[in-house]
Amino acid sequence: RPPAFLVCSPKTMAAPASPVFDGDVVPRIVAVIPARGGSVSVPRKNIKILQGRPLIDWVIQAAEYSGIFDEVWVSTDDDEIHMIAKKCGAKVHRRSPHTATNTASTESALVDFVKAHPNYDVLCLVQATSPLITPLDFQKGWDAMRRAKADSLVTCVRAHRFLWSVDKRSGVARAVNYDPAKRPRRQDWDGELIENGAFYFTTKEVMEREECRLGGRVALHEMEEHTFAELDSPTDWQIVANMAMIHGFWPPGSVKPEGTDESPGSAEVTILGDSKLGLAAAAGLGMGVGLGVAGVAGLLAAPA
Repeated sequence: RPPAFLVCSPKTMAAPASPVFDGDVVPRIVAVIPARGGSVSVPRKNIKILQGRPLIDWVIQAAEYSGIFDEVWVSTDDDEIHMIAKKCGAKVHRRSPHTATNTASTESALVDFVKAHPNYDVLCLVQATSPLITPLDFQKGWDAMRRAKADSLVTCVRAHRFLWSVDKRSGVARAVNYDPAKRPRRQDWDGELIENGAFYFTTKEVMEREECRLGGRVALHEMEEHTFAELDSPTDWQIVANMAMIHGFWPPGSVKPEGTDESPGSAEVTILGDSKLGLAAAAGLGMGVGLGVAGVAGLLAAPA
């Protein structure tokens, strides 16, 4: 899914290593999930029920159980989203109305948030419409940024797709990323890395200087191809609901609902935040993470 695209222009895409990683101090990492009340494509999308859970609960739980965030926030203008986000275990920031319109950029919501909550070293923008993020994705993404000593990080998926463009005047089409006379086989081609808009890490320095999610020295975390999913129609919703049963993160102790009918009221709404087992349970995610609390702490503190 293409992100709500950047209304900004990163100024320094090749910069020295981020000062966040200098010394032995563990950075304070804060996650923020923008979730406005209005949705054009799918009404009330951010709290619509997906496999028995409000949409925002999927990313809240993945962020909480990753063990890398000092705080997880939902930024909203909506009373119902506010209530549900708190029940899911997140803190809530009441965003300014001008950042929650159909034309407002995600960057405007980020700037609004950090002005109210400046106590962070690294900000993680998490998209509520990416419910297939797992705790392991956050852990691997942060590890990639730490190892690169980067100022920001973008998530992508690898797609083996041949891209074309058409000249508007002549109507002539041309291949963009391959030579049709030498069509590569999938196994002989690395494909293209496409931004999936799942989450972004940004240092405080970059956010304050550029008011943009990406800037300075940029690292990349490659995610599984199924995370390149859209939630813009009822059909999209059913497809993602089916994938969530297999690929979505289910916290320890949660029970998957039977069936896949996702119409409101068709399944009991399960909010997992109040029964979360905490970081001690993160050591047993069942995803081959093997990090646990001590491992995550060591990851953050380890010299690059």
